[in-house]
Amino acid sequence: METILAGDIGGTNSRFDLYQINTNEHQELISGKRAPGKLIFERQYMNCDFPTFNDVVRRFLEESGISKPPITACLAVAGPVYNNSVEFTNRKEWKIVGEAVARTFGIRTVRLINDFVAVGYGLLTLNEDTECITLQAAPKREGAPIACIGAGTGLGECYLTPSNMGQYACYPSEGGHTEYAPRSELEIRLLGYLMKKFNANHRVSVERVVSGTGLFNVYEFLSKEMPDKVDRNLHREILDAGDMKGKIIATNQENELCRLTMEIFAGAYGSEAGCAGLKWLPQAGLYITGGLTPKNIDLIRREDGPFLRAFKDKGRVSHMLNSVPVYAVMVEDMGRRGAHRTAFIDFLSVEDINIFKRNVGSHEHVATNLSKASSDSCGGCNANLCLAAAISAAMFIFAKYR
Repeated sequence: METILAGDIGGTNSRFDLYQINTNEHQELISGKRAPGKLIFERQYMNCDFPTFNDVVRRFLEESGISKPPITACLAVAGPVYNNSVEFTNRKEWKIVGEAVARTFGIRTVRLINDFVAVGYGLLTLNEDTECITLQAAPKREGAPIACIGAGTGLGECYLTPSNMGQYACYPSEGGHTEYAPRSELEIRLLGYLMKKFNANHRVSVERVVSGTGLFNVYEFLSKEMPDKVDRNLHREILDAGDMKGKIIATNQENELCRLTMEIFAGAYGSEAGCAGLKWLPQAGLYITGGLTPKNIDLIRREDGPFLRAFKDKGRVSHMLNSVPVYAVMVEDMGRRGAHRTAFIDFLSVEDINIFKRNVGSHEHVATNLSKASSDSCGGCNANLCLAAAISAAMFIFAKYR
């Protein structure tokens, strides 16, 4: 039994999925379907319970009961990835280096990718009929870019472009940290409030509004702007909610300040989605992901709602967004799916290299025997053909999996 490992490593929790791969059957990636493999074991751990990342991996592998290590692993990590390594800002001792993890546990390949890059690859597994809601219908253009924007704890953005062989590659973006652009007199005052709150001289990022923490920023501003509309009991509940402030706000929209908070959030979210549409012109699909999307789908999908009004309001270039198909993603496991998909691609690459090595060895053996049996150039010709086959195979593997 061969296995591959997919991990979603956040600042607070680490989630691992172990998949069994049937090497006796032909396996391939199919657009709109999850990567091959049978999920045989999964666990989630609190990072604070483990001194180092290797400790949590060791615990998972021990609990899984597998007799040999996975062939490949892909870890989606909450942070920028440099040279296949990442450092967590809130856990200094948790520096993860892919090659070091591979050596420690005997895994052939350990790949680290940014968590929102994993979301981007997860998009390729979506069944749009059952897992998405179409916000704007438009024909998909083959070979065009794909883009993604998703609000959750923060605001993530990424984009995908196809290679010459049609395989999409995903690239990270820090689009969530571009400037917040107010769209009304009230929002201009909100911008001023946020600049003072965050000691910003010239700008604040759109993530300060379009995110779970952004919801509280907006509510806090409104409670000071309209003190006569504050419900004291609800206000205290929000202040005492810790990391769940945004959830309390979003689930109390009968309150005027909470309702207005959500409308401002949805308008800023739609506006930034429209900016992503203009920047990347993703005529193969613009996907709205993140935990806040399915939880607030009524604000997002309504034709006359704040999200779609702001999305389409781009002045003299508004018409350019008409050719962009837009989907709200209603499932929240995109990152795990993307890590699984990437681990499977690396598994195929390892398998192709193994087959290539076996075939090269076989051809070299034949060439050697022929050269011994005859004094003509037959053996040399076979050797040359073998070299040509080796070069062709290497080029194919590089083109397929780069």
